[in-house]
Amino acid sequence: MSIEHNWKQMEGQVDDELSSMLNLSKISHLHSHNPLQKIKRNLLINMIWGVLICMVYLIIIITFPIWQVQAGLGIVFIFSGWAMYKSFIQYRNIKPDISANITLLDELKRQHQSFTEMIRTQLKIALFIYPISAAAGFMLGAVIGSGKPVEDFMHKPAVWIILLVAIIILTPLCHLLAKWMLRYSFGKHLDALQEKIAELEAEK
Repeated sequence: MSIEHNWKQMEGQVDDELSSMLNLSKISHLHSHNPLQKIKRNLLINMIWGVLICMVYLIIIITFPIWQVQAGLGIVFIFSGWAMYKSFIQYRNIKPDISANITLLDELKRQHQSFTEMIRTQLKIALFIYPISAAAGFMLGAVIGSGKPVEDFMHKPAVWIILLVAIIILTPLCHLLAKWMLRYSFGKHLDALQEKIAELEAEK
């Protein structure tokens, strides 16, 4: 019996359960084995966190009228909004219940490629955002710590050296952290999806 038949049968079993006594525990069990369902769920969780983080950026931008910090965090805020928009489009496009008129292999490959490309693009663009975020955070911390305007301490060469070192250290660390978080959220489910694709290709 093919994997595609099993996948369709799994969705058919959900319909049968609904029509018989709405046995929710069995339906939940069937959906829990669908990697697309898990990817979609975790993507929604990530978007919720993204909204909360954007709210924090907005509060800082409004609370601290420091134009350098506002400009830097404004760019970070725009990037975060763009990333959430792309994630939302991806979320809408993920269809755990494969349509009968689409081959399972083609749809799983499309979903896997689309999701991995989205992640890869966001990670690449984020490499240009991390230095801006680090600089804005550094200036905000310096202003709060010293109680002086940015202009009073940013003219010192030592401050620029410290800022440059902070950017050099934080940029790769943030990149590695982002990759780890994405791997933690989606890695095993993408691997499961890739395994399904490999099994379907082996049956051809």
